[in-house]
Amino acid sequence: MFKKIFFVTALLLASLLSAKPVVIASIAPVGYLAKAVGGDKIEVQSLAKGDVHSYEPKPNDMKAVAKASLFIAAGLEFEEAWIPRFKASAKNLVVVQSDAKIAKLKEEHAGHAGHDEEHGEHKAKDDKHSGYAGHAAKDKHADHKVKDDKHAGHAGHAEHDEKHEAHEEHDEEHEAHADPHVWLNPMLAITMARNISDALIAMDKANKDFYLKNFQKLMNDLLAFDESAKNELAGLKNRKFVVYHPAWGYFAEHYDLEQISIERNGKEPKIDEMASTVKMIKDENIKVIFADPNRSQKSAQVLASQTGAKVELLDPLGYNLLENLKIAVRAIKDANSPK
Repeated sequence: MFKKIFFVTALLLASLLSAKPVVIASIAPVGYLAKAVGGDKIEVQSLAKGDVHSYEPKPNDMKAVAKASLFIAAGLEFEEAWIPRFKASAKNLVVVQSDAKIAKLKEEHAGHAGHDEEHGEHKAKDDKHSGYAGHAAKDKHADHKVKDDKHAGHAGHAEHDEKHEAHEEHDEEHEAHADPHVWLNPMLAITMARNISDALIAMDKANKDFYLKNFQKLMNDLLAFDESAKNELAGLKNRKFVVYHPAWGYFAEHYDLEQISIERNGKEPKIDEMASTVKMIKDENIKVIFADPNRSQKSAQVLASQTGAKVELLDPLGYNLLENLKIAVRAIKDANSPK
């Protein structure tokens, strides 16, 4: 009897000692990055599937989080509401922002004709600082302060304060509408993977070399893809593509493309907006409208019927990020190549 108890106890102890740390990723493509870096040293689970804007954790999600050592966030809106609750249910949970050190585009800038001359200064700053979070915003804020300081000498402190407060409100609005889809730019995906690698090493220093080796391989794969994608897209004369939901702004900016969104500020387009989009699609001779499989495709189908374009799917939340980016390059190239 004692031998049996000892044997069972030994098995349980061995099982506990060999258990892999549970890592929760907020979305599937971030889970892909975590698994690529963590390999067989960690167990990865992804939470939000489908429309992440309306995501709420199910009981099984909460159970998974309660067992986790690490939560990898991606700068999504639902995380702000749920991360405090996750931390309350898992006292030792460490939260890492995989999007740290990445300056965000404003969603409406990334989503419509958005990359136009009116927003050229905003684009240039985000391009310059895309790997270093906050620098663009700081530079812009500093420029504003310098102008206000000069102006204050003539118009008084009250007006200066009002302008400064208005600027701060503008900054808050900018953050509220930041485009979160940074993983769709391979260079920013590398930054995310580096942040994940740092977090895994901090959690599990004994396997530092393992994580660094895997990160290096993932980075090389993304760099190779990026080089190939630039070559594939270089010859396109028509560089516009139409999407339902503006998820591909970082991808478009990186490859000098122009994403045009049907959806406006998270809402179905109004009748006059639909009419102008129909005209643009016809004028630009656009043959494909890219719909998001996680969201309604009704407006895309309506536009297709009115313009003769066809509807194809591009998934910004597909698990295999590298393969998903390859699919996007091929699809946009085919859609904009002469037939």
